[in-house]
Amino acid sequence: MPNQSFDSARFLSEYWQKKPIVIRDFFDSFEDFVELTELQQLAQEAAVESRLVRCNEDLGYQLQQGPFTVGELPSSQDSDWTLLIQAAELWIPELQQLIEQFSFLPRWRIDDIMVSYAASGGGVGPHFDQYDVFLVHGAGQRRWRLGPKIAEDTASKALLTTDSGLKLLREIEVVQEVTLTSGDVLYIPPGYAHWGVGVTPGFCYSVGFRAPSRAEMIEGFSDRLMAASTESDRFTDVDDLEVPDNGEITPAQWQTAWQSLHASLDDPQAFLLAFGCLVTAPKYPELIETLTEPVAAEELMRYRAQGIALIRNPASRLILAADTPATEPVLFVDGEAYPCTAELVPGIRKLCAVSPEDTFEIAELWAQEAGQALLCKLLQEGALWLAEAED
Repeated sequence: MPNQSFDSARFLSEYWQKKPIVIRDFFDSFEDFVELTELQQLAQEAAVESRLVRCNEDLGYQLQQGPFTVGELPSSQDSDWTLLIQAAELWIPELQQLIEQFSFLPRWRIDDIMVSYAASGGGVGPHFDQYDVFLVHGAGQRRWRLGPKIAEDTASKALLTTDSGLKLLREIEVVQEVTLTSGDVLYIPPGYAHWGVGVTPGFCYSVGFRAPSRAEMIEGFSDRLMAASTESDRFTDVDDLEVPDNGEITPAQWQTAWQSLHASLDDPQAFLLAFGCLVTAPKYPELIETLTEPVAAEELMRYRAQGIALIRNPASRLILAADTPATEPVLFVDGEAYPCTAELVPGIRKLCAVSPEDTFEIAELWAQEAGQALLCKLLQEGALWLAEAED
């Protein structure tokens, strides 16, 4: 659990998306969620996104993408290497406990947890990210050099051109240098330069946040608007058309086109639907398998009677928009929108919780036909799983 002295309100006011902060002993007593051998085993799996970064004086930083064979992975006795596992919470369920500790931020903003093990001298080089990240330190020590925020107009010039696939900075203007250990947390907002190097071998858990770009939001919104358009939605001339010069486009003509388009853009409900679908798009859609046949509520209840649990797919993303421009609540799941009634909202909140309970136990959903139909649909779409109940 986070240290009781941590003031989340002050953090959000003074630091969140503003400036980095070192939070010593953020966790009173922190125990690692994984051992190196387990991380090495994950790095050998094809379904797991893994990377290995080596560094030396002659070649600099060298990146290898997994999966790896046993022989390709360095020995724990070697130095100057880092092993990284992306979206580790999908493979190490206990990491959901770490996500819970950041409940003072919107759950839908959390992207994933990257677990890294750095040997002495290991690191990924000086760089900056386009998203917020909390670097939670486990066993071992890691030295961090922190730099200023990289100006957007100079970002491309600041990057070093390499063949490694890593986006590294040419140099870093160090404004702070700290060594962190178990229980310490370093928060870094988007754009700030940072560089971590292992002092002694150990783990770091990077809680990264999803930040859709403006281009992605425009694309998602425009795709939805285009899908709703018909062949007859076309430009029409103004009344009392005047053509002083047929080789010229007049202000009245282009403003008519703009007003027509602006009317379509001024649709908050359409934007909400596009945005909700965008931020719940699964990072690993291949881990969400749909069923070919629909599922009936009666069939699910038979599974429940056999002691089977109905759980959320850890690769799925669920968020609720209870207050919408159209007044009708909407559940977003894996890039799809599911309109629902206000009566279902209490149950859907439990469904979307950081640590959801067995969905069979959410009485607010099973008490209504609409809730049962929703759960059946989510099971068919792969967002829910049938699994052996835990003792």
